[in-house]
Amino acid sequence: MATSAQLNYRKGDKPMNVVVIGGSIAGLMQGIMLKRLGHNLHILDQSPSSERGDSGAGITLGPEAQEFYSRYDLTQQPYSLPNPGVQFLNAKSEVRYFMKRPMEMSSWNLLYHRLRANFDGHKSDLCPNPPGNLKGDGEAIFEFGKKVTNVTYDGGTVTVHYKDLIAGENRTLQADLVIVADGASSSIRPVLLPDVHRSYSGYIAWRGYVDESKLSKETMDVLEPSFSSCPSNDGYILSYLIPGEDGSLERGSRLVNWVWYNNCPADSSSFSDSLTDISGHQHRNFLPLGKIRPLVWQAQLEHASSTLSAPMLEMVRKTTNPAISVINDYASPRAVFFDRRLLLVGDALALFRPHAALSFNQAAVDCLLLEKVMKGEMDINAWETQVVRYGSKSRALNELMGTFFVYGGLVFLEAYLDLPQGWRSSPEISRPLDNMDIKLGQKNDIPCFQNLKDPDALTFPQKNNLPTLHDAPTIKVLKLEGYGQSGLGWVVD
Repeated sequence: MATSAQLNYRKGDKPMNVVVIGGSIAGLMQGIMLKRLGHNLHILDQSPSSERGDSGAGITLGPEAQEFYSRYDLTQQPYSLPNPGVQFLNAKSEVRYFMKRPMEMSSWNLLYHRLRANFDGHKSDLCPNPPGNLKGDGEAIFEFGKKVTNVTYDGGTVTVHYKDLIAGENRTLQADLVIVADGASSSIRPVLLPDVHRSYSGYIAWRGYVDESKLSKETMDVLEPSFSSCPSNDGYILSYLIPGEDGSLERGSRLVNWVWYNNCPADSSSFSDSLTDISGHQHRNFLPLGKIRPLVWQAQLEHASSTLSAPMLEMVRKTTNPAISVINDYASPRAVFFDRRLLLVGDALALFRPHAALSFNQAAVDCLLLEKVMKGEMDINAWETQVVRYGSKSRALNELMGTFFVYGGLVFLEAYLDLPQGWRSSPEISRPLDNMDIKLGQKNDIPCFQNLKDPDALTFPQKNNLPTLHDAPTIKVLKLEGYGQSGLGWVVD
């Protein structure tokens, strides 16, 4: 961990020259915050163009993400759609449970371009009128086509080594502070933490979106306005509304975003086939929109016909531009390096499975806490402790949720609980526990499943491989109805 001394870069001190490695969400949040504090920012991004391609990703904004946009987005224009909660559907599209959990849903494209507009005044179709600078803002430079290859430290200044992909030249920048925000495929994290590697979950996610106007009234009646989750034979699928491709929030112009998790062993032919694109290149972590081979997509559509409910099937069939994500995770044990002059943030620090939708919020948490450090309200060591803890706990929570929803309740139980011999035939354990609502609540500052009616539900000690969410966690089994994904609730104490 870093030493306990505070960073001496508070208001009134000489502005810092800050280099941010990575110009996506986490990097832009940090850049905007530091720019508003009067520091000079230089973002290096390896994308070949200043215009990012369509990622096709829907985003759930957690409380810290909403706080960031309310404080730092000077456009003050709406950017999200309200969502009342999660409905768990069965194969007949009937609602088995409704979990009241108000959320704000948006798209990666809209949120990214809003950040760019606030950072360096970048104009785009999604933000044609970027706001101007405020009095006291620092300088903001965003450069694309710059691939960072290394960072070195001489005891006072950090040197960033990068290749200018446009000019074909190797160059350097010196900085008082470097923020590493280059995502899950960070080129710098392996240099600093060579023992931190991605861990494959055992499943992939097919993703896409479709214009709500192309879906039948029957389908929209089921899906709107809630976040919908429905089990399939080898995983589960979810859907929710996001702004339209032009950023519209109006009914009839929105998109229905979906994610379909499928079991897919890394050594299987389906894994390599799915990730091999139309040019024959096999991708490791993400197959972009428009790159899936037609025969592979046709096979997935045939699989959908045999496993998805009618509304989900229509949604998938009418998607013209799907993508595939490989679901990995990791959590770094450190975030501060080079005598407090280099920081890891966002997905470069920790990568979660997406089930609890916490990755976007992580970027905001890291940023808002660092703001306190810069204002002298928090010690850098406390910042590191909190962001590392947020990463490790969020990774653990999402592993639990993924195991439960993708593989089913019994696999979840046997994977993480020390169950008595012959437990499957025990009527005390296997009988359905009636009249128990499954709700999403807050316990020890993290989202978790709670049974609010029966706090004394069945409790078993954990196995050693249960991710550590608390100092002495146990799991309470709230409901068992056999092998269905939505038949079991649980809470980590």
